[in-house]
Amino acid sequence: MFVLERAAAGRADPRICRAFPGQIGPLNPALIHRSLRITRPGAPGRVGECQNPLGPPVWLRVVRGESGGPVRLLWTMLVVGCLVATAPVAAVSTGAAADAPAPSADAPASLGTVDRVSAFGPTPGPLQQTANATNNSTGVLHENPDEVDDENELDRLLSYLSGELNGDIGASTLQLSQGEYAAAKAALGDDYDDSLGKYIDVEGEVGGDGAGGEYQTVSETQREYVDTVSEFRETRREYEAARRTGNDERARELARELTRLAEDGETQSDRLLEAFDVISNRTDGDLAESSAQIADVQANVSEQRDEIVSREFVATSLTVADYDRNISFTDPLVLSGSLVADNGTPVETATARFAVGGQTVQSAVAPDGSFELTYRPTRIPVSTESLTVRYLPDDASMYQATERVVPVAVSRVNATARLSEPSAPAYGYADAVSVRATVSVNGTPVSNYPVSASFAGSSATAPATNESGASAVSATVPATATDTASIRIAPDGDGRAVAFAPATIAVPLETEGTTLDVRARETADRTVVVEGRLETDEGEAVSGQSVAVSVNEREVAVTTTGESGAYRTTIDLPSGVTTENATVSVAFDGEGTNLESSDAMASIRLSNGATGDEAGNGASGGLPFDPLDLAWVVAGTAVVGLVAAVLLRRNGADDAGAATVAESAATESDEPAEPEQATTEASALDSAADALDAGRPNDAVVVAYAGVRQSLGAAADVDDAATHWEFCDRCVDAGVAPADPLESLTAGYERAAYSGLSVSDADAAELVETAHSLVAPDESGAPESADSGDGAGASEPVGPVE
Repeated sequence: MFVLERAAAGRADPRICRAFPGQIGPLNPALIHRSLRITRPGAPGRVGECQNPLGPPVWLRVVRGESGGPVRLLWTMLVVGCLVATAPVAAVSTGAAADAPAPSADAPASLGTVDRVSAFGPTPGPLQQTANATNNSTGVLHENPDEVDDENELDRLLSYLSGELNGDIGASTLQLSQGEYAAAKAALGDDYDDSLGKYIDVEGEVGGDGAGGEYQTVSETQREYVDTVSEFRETRREYEAARRTGNDERARELARELTRLAEDGETQSDRLLEAFDVISNRTDGDLAESSAQIADVQANVSEQRDEIVSREFVATSLTVADYDRNISFTDPLVLSGSLVADNGTPVETATARFAVGGQTVQSAVAPDGSFELTYRPTRIPVSTESLTVRYLPDDASMYQATERVVPVAVSRVNATARLSEPSAPAYGYADAVSVRATVSVNGTPVSNYPVSASFAGSSATAPATNESGASAVSATVPATATDTASIRIAPDGDGRAVAFAPATIAVPLETEGTTLDVRARETADRTVVVEGRLETDEGEAVSGQSVAVSVNEREVAVTTTGESGAYRTTIDLPSGVTTENATVSVAFDGEGTNLESSDAMASIRLSNGATGDEAGNGASGGLPFDPLDLAWVVAGTAVVGLVAAVLLRRNGADDAGAATVAESAATESDEPAEPEQATTEASALDSAADALDAGRPNDAVVVAYAGVRQSLGAAADVDDAATHWEFCDRCVDAGVAPADPLESLTAGYERAAYSGLSVSDADAAELVETAHSLVAPDESGAPESADSGDGAGASEPVGPVE
């Protein structure tokens, strides 16, 4: 990690910020533009400039680079870990946390001692700089774009972002022209996407000219184009190698692949040049140099393609005799002609493939090169006036492709569509349904015909018909499907040469029971987070359904389940109701669906971990802090010890030294932890939920993962020094957790803890819910519902997996 200071007028400003290698390190996190990127560890005295579109530049100097060695890093981790772990106790004992007002989301950042709530309790936050703060320079250094109302300021910001995007495009095209393909794609990576998102937001505010869509086109197309050019260069190297070894057949196969890649590149480069031109016309930027570089690259690709084609293949020509131009499915196009080389000699092949009207037709070829093909129009529009007949040589053939355009007049023919009966006697929610559709004209199958399918108003999967005129239609039963639901197929498009009336088949359905659970936690005075999951009795997640939330039988909110069946909402308690006497109930109304209704009830877990019934009864024994905070101290110290042991091992420390550190950490947690394990796990998941409520999704994921690791580690007998992926594999191998959710949580933890990127609130909520289900799979981390008794289970801590 690095400690940075502002440097201005030759003096060091005491205000600092911290950043990890490769991470953006702005003084004001709310600033919309990117700031200093630290790229090299440990460079005291190095100064870098943070460009500021709304004011003068800001300079940051590295005053301490902490990458010296394992011992320094170990002591840093120990000190920081102990401070973080003991923060809740210190806050409770002094009463500061309880008395301090919650920071307002609208309040500006100040240079004073700003507190921010971490996943482990209140901790000192980074010092923030404001426009009116005293500093060593003049003018506004940083300004929150949310507070910039002046249209000129937004226009300046839009221009700045456009410059950032144009710079990334220019860097990418330059790297591409130099053959640095990985760097060319990286130049249009996360930074480009971040600037693009901001550009589109600001463009929407000022009513921009639509350049955002072109920047998006460049983002997608240029990455594809880089891959195409890279693959072309690699394929060309393989082609040259095949030629050197005398493998003519392989060389011709690779030459055809080069032809396909060059054609793709021509399409992509044309799209890029058009987008560059639009961007240059709609913004202050000039992408003429990038356009020239793309044009040069594609010209080189096309030139190499042409050279290889002329070297490897013999040019051919296609002649066609007179034919009947009036065609239909029942009166197909019959073409006779000859296929010869440019010098007039017949093409030496027994069969030939031709592409006609989106279909591939195969025909026998006589020794003199003559052939006859038959084509039945199916998917082409009836308005089609001409068809292109293209000869498709085999990849290893010495002949070059050729084509001929033939005029036609198309008449429509009506076909018949049929659907088979469903195989099962009845289907329930989320069950897979499959039927067979066939399309024919007077018993003749209609092949390669695109169909569309739906089931109960939702889209179903249906590929184009095969040679037998059949398509396998598949769908999943949605909640909205009732006993009258049907599968329906129809032509995928109007005006085709073949048409048919839509066909339907009824699908027998049955109603399925559901299970709804609920947890309620106090997060602030009279504010409660309500969350849980809706599933079928068979364990299928029920998504997209409304759940009504009530307090003491009075409805206060309605929320919707997500993809995993989870729901989550924040409510304010009605007047006259307290957390001690409140009962939260949730209900799913299955009317209008194929699901049965269900409900659940829970008491409110207070912010100190007790339920409303337990509040104020001296559970803490008069201690100046909650026992759960002490558990966090013990757990925090143990985690620091584990991290220290891993760092020492990775940096070549001897086994005895690592063992001493681990033993030292274990000694501090020698108190019998088994009775407190379930409580600590519950506290970890509650802390994760609190971090989520406070708008810190990354903290929420990290703490949720810690709770799962503590719960599953003992059951799977995993070494504390195991990495997170080693831990995941061993837990799955030991059978203490299913693979998919644990891998999902592990990947989310890796992103939250190490990538430097932000996890979205929705993803973090999903991962926290996954952590609940891993710790208590039978209950999804939830208390017992009202059906089980008095609902007291809502306050029970989450236990370990047996």
